[in-house]
Amino acid sequence: MDISNFDTVFPPSRPGEPPAYDMKSIERITRNRQHLEGRLFFDRLVRLLRIDRSAVKLYPPRSTQDLRALFDKLSASGAPEHYKQSLLFYLLLDCERAHASIASTFAKHVSLPPKYETYMRGLWALDNLLFKDALHYLTQPNLTPTFAEEILRTLVTQMRGDVSLPLSYYHSAVSSLAPTSGAMQLLFAALCGSSPAEAFFFSRQQAEAARRPLFEQLVAHVLGAEGGEARAAAGECLVGLPFDREEEAWFEEYLLRGVGKRLVGARDSVLVRRLLTGRFDAFLEGRVGQEVRADGVNWGSLKESLRICLGDRAELGRVGVLEG
Repeated sequence: MDISNFDTVFPPSRPGEPPAYDMKSIERITRNRQHLEGRLFFDRLVRLLRIDRSAVKLYPPRSTQDLRALFDKLSASGAPEHYKQSLLFYLLLDCERAHASIASTFAKHVSLPPKYETYMRGLWALDNLLFKDALHYLTQPNLTPTFAEEILRTLVTQMRGDVSLPLSYYHSAVSSLAPTSGAMQLLFAALCGSSPAEAFFFSRQQAEAARRPLFEQLVAHVLGAEGGEARAAAGECLVGLPFDREEEAWFEEYLLRGVGKRLVGARDSVLVRRLLTGRFDAFLEGRVGQEVRADGVNWGSLKESLRICLGDRAELGRVGVLEG
């Protein structure tokens, strides 16, 4: 197939056939671009391949003349042949709504490498807000992640609190992303809001240097949330997590002496954690300051009752399961 010939790649519509891009298609693509914060992955590819930027303005093409002009700009670029074929394949995927299998037929005729076809189908699905389809294509093992951070960011922001797809993409394709990257920060924040426990175990999988900042981000997210049943449930989950000794120290350091001490319920969380883990000696020592009442809990009375119940054991300091 001669891909330098427009009429070969985009055969003229026969009488009665819809055009390659009708008004519904044009409106859908324009709406999707707005939904994706003004940039499609097609736009990113054009810029990455250093194709004339006016090509972005021609997509979606509003007429056959626009489509031909877009085709000419892609053809005239200095991009390698298989990249040009990939972009044309993307455009033909748009046309399959009106002309079934035209993209698949093109891929066979030009011998487009399977990994390029798979990747373009994934990006096309993203641009069309078909996120489950996109994940199917973009997590194939033969792909080298391109736009990995942008894809992860898109999945996190577009799924609106549902972390299943972005988390699947992370584990399948981009687990090497730096924890400090913007997309990773968005993913972890979404995890914190969805499930503190899942966020906690996710943080443990990261590089040693990243674990403490993520741990503190989790604590800050839970205690910094607006009050209500959801915050209370997340707080209960947080104080009941299976911290190791190092995490236990981070928790108390952050909430008693670090930036986290300003968070509502910071001291209460430490006290509850000490009770839950059986560190009654540390609880009774009152290392959390001189407050007697906090968030409606009279800690002074509670301490006194516990001291009476424990009797001499409290003085001997033998009741702590963990060191205070």
